[in-house]
This record gives sequence, C-alpha cells and structure tokens, in this order.
Amino acid sequence: TRAEVATIFYRLLQDEARENVWSRTNSYSDVASGAWYNSAVSTLTNAGILTGYPDGTFRPDAPITRAEFATIAARFYHAPEVTGDAFPDVPANEWYGEAVAWAQQKGIVTGFEDGTFRPNQNITRGEAMKIINKVLFRTPDKEHFLPDMIKWPDNSNTDAWYYTDVQEATNNHDYERVNNTSPETWTKITQARDWKALEAELAQKYPNR
Repeated sequence: TRAEVATIFYRLLQDEARENVWSRTNSYSDVASGAWYNSAVSTLTNAGILTGYPDGTFRPDAPITRAEFATIAARFYHAPEVTGDAFPDVPANEWYGEAVAWAQQKGIVTGFEDGTFRPNQNITRGEAMKIINKVLFRTPDKEHFLPDMIKWPDNSNTDAWYYTDVQEATNNHDYERVNNTSPETWTKITQARDWKALEAELAQKYPNR
C-alpha cells in the first residue's frame, strides 16, 4: 500500500536527514494524526518525496502502482534528469516517464518478458523489496544466509525469484563482502531498531512539528 511504501522510505532516510525534515503534520484529509503511518507520510511529504491527489487525499490504504513506486524512488535519491523512452508503454512525456527512465538506466527496474513496464499495474511486495535492495546495493546470496534468520511460511521456496530479496529486506544483519557487486556473507543476525522509541524522541524534541 501507499502507507507501507511511505514507511519503507522513511526508514531508509539517514538519521540526520530524517530529523531535519521530520513532521507529524500534513494537509491530507485522510491521514489522521494518530495513524501508524502519519510520521512517515508527513515527513516524506515535507521533504518533497511524496505527494497526494488533487482532491487533497493521500489514499494510504490504496495499492501503489509501479509508476508511483519508481517516481518515489527517483525523488528519494534526487535522480538526475534523463531523456528517452525507457519502455514502449512509458512515454517520456508522461508524469512518470523521466523517473522510470532513470530507474531503468540505473538497472533498478526491469520490464516484463514482452518488453513492457506496465506502469499502472500495482507493484507487489516482492517487486518492491527487489527494487529497494538494488537501490541500496544489497547483494543477498542464499548460500550465505544464517540459520537463525527470520523465516516466512510463504517465502519457503528458495528457488523463487523473490526469495533472497525478501530475506534480505526482512532480516537485520551484519555482513561481509569484497565489493558492492560481490555476494554478501551474513555474519550475525542483529536486533531490529526500536522505531516507536525514535518517534517518541523526535516528538519530544520537536513538539510543534
């Protein structure tokens, strides 16, 4: 959903950058102050990474399209302008054309077997994790995972195209590797960050945001 994606990118911010733009206020009519995703949506909107719809809504529970996801990723990483059509169904003059072209040139997104990108198709959780791992230069390798990692009953097929990306994205871990393109060798499963504690700290520090 759009709220889940906002939360993912919110957590990817470096601490200093997050604190600089942190906010719990927004102008959306459907993002309540007490919603679990409020800080993520408000902060990324304040940073210019997220936008809502002309009717003033954000639609947090709506699925997010492949075009929307690529656009958020491009804004998040301050992508430079690119030219040309990335895919036959992504014209450069579409609102998402430049973002998809950038993501395609960087090798972050790929199309389907028929050569299309299908921008208006909803993105899956597996596709989203694969894209984010590419953006972060993460290189999971199932031969170098650890036995005490979190395992999911619906991610048990180790030959599935999304298997390693799901494990990478859902396990906090230390790792070693030779360079940014070599496989990761996991060395230790680590504890997940306490995001509620961080929220409380920021709310106390910036009560008027």
